[in-house]
Amino acid sequence: MISIKDHQKITSDNLLVFAALPDMGKVGGLASSFLSNQVGAELIATLTLAEKPWVDVKDGIVTSATDIYSIYFKKDQNMLILTGTSQPEDSRELFSLCTTFLDFCQKVGTVRRLYTAGGSFNDLQTGEPRVVGVVTSPQLKEVLLKFKIDIISGEISSITWFNGLILGLAANRGISGIGLYAEISDKSVPQPLAAKSIVKAFGRIEDVIVDTKPLDRQYEEVLDNLERRKGIAESRPGIG
Repeated sequence: MISIKDHQKITSDNLLVFAALPDMGKVGGLASSFLSNQVGAELIATLTLAEKPWVDVKDGIVTSATDIYSIYFKKDQNMLILTGTSQPEDSRELFSLCTTFLDFCQKVGTVRRLYTAGGSFNDLQTGEPRVVGVVTSPQLKEVLLKFKIDIISGEISSITWFNGLILGLAANRGISGIGLYAEISDKSVPQPLAAKSIVKAFGRIEDVIVDTKPLDRQYEEVLDNLERRKGIAESRPGIG
């Protein structure tokens, strides 16, 4: 069951929406959380998903397990941002999350365009991650082509979970949508540089100025953590 708590009631038309959750390399979640922080967006609502087949335990105390998704608003840019640290694990919960969020957006006002984002696996990817995209209508292809973003073609036939489904459900409501996906070659660790490529592409399209240098620092932290973990693994006792 999903519940919503309004921290601040707003109304605003011509909304720009950016909604993405962690996926391969946590790219979608990195992009949305970074964007909300960097533009100085204000928390206006939270969505709580409470139905889990387990409980959390800390110091012998049991508490219900919940997933919390945050909705932010940047007033001067009419921009709503949804972010979170996880995705629903059940398809019914996923549909409920997407539907509840879209209901919330349309309650606030008319949505001009919805963006989502994520990682696109390519084990041959090198250098700055390339961004590829999908759209909800043929007319929107011109937007991607204008900004030299390659359109996903026959090599990919589906986009799973939130960072794909939200586009389809938005299109069913007549909301224009664009999906931006940055190529990654490693799914197992966070990919801040892929998130950086997405934020830069989004900023170019929508004329939103965002300083992406902090994502370079996040990338250095990922590398440092990998080196530390490697050192710990190499120092463990073993035979052979």
